[in-house]
Amino acid sequence: MGGFGNESNNIAFENGLFNLIIVHLCQCSREMRDTCKATGNGLYNHEDKITNRLVANHLNFNDLKLKFILQSPEMFIADEDNYRGRCDIKVVSSNWFNNENDYYLVECKRIDGGSYLNRQFVSEGIARFVVSPPKYPSYHKRNIMFGYVVQAINIPENTAKIDQLQGELLIGVISGNILLVNNESAEFYQYSCLYQSGTIDSIELDYLFYDFSCVIQYNT
Repeated sequence: MGGFGNESNNIAFENGLFNLIIVHLCQCSREMRDTCKATGNGLYNHEDKITNRLVANHLNFNDLKLKFILQSPEMFIADEDNYRGRCDIKVVSSNWFNNENDYYLVECKRIDGGSYLNRQFVSEGIARFVVSPPKYPSYHKRNIMFGYVVQAINIPENTAKIDQLQGELLIGVISGNILLVNNESAEFYQYSCLYQSGTIDSIELDYLFYDFSCVIQYNT
């Protein structure tokens, strides 16, 4: 998130950093799932508790000079003394101390293949970045939606269902096609989608879906 004098170098740096964040999210998710299997300490079927463990035990143990901050208040409204939104994870580098707008956001949602959580992924996740007035900023014109897959499902089929919901739930926003970027066997998928409106201009959201279904505990 640092700056170079040459604009093309800045773009290349930001692209590399954004991809590095995604790789780190995937690696830490695999590490957390494997630890759950090895110890028998499964994950609660609860979005915030999954996020808390991922950040506390995995994401912030890195050599990337990045900090993953939980429950970040966003978009201060001065005449209300309130924040418009509160994002699950803010990702900052040392450059954040020079420019407090220079960061990425990760909004986390559970996915089980059902209609309710799919609608939540769109209306209480994607919409926070793209529907006017946005609850979350997009300083670099790209951010991340992270779907915790808590039941064994066909992720590509479910992503197609999410795609169909966008036109219904994202009022005043033009959404592009959801494109597959990467997948690791059947446990991890990365997609990308562009959004446009008069308020946000154009931003990209990358969707990450990681399959935690084998380590979710349902009896507590």
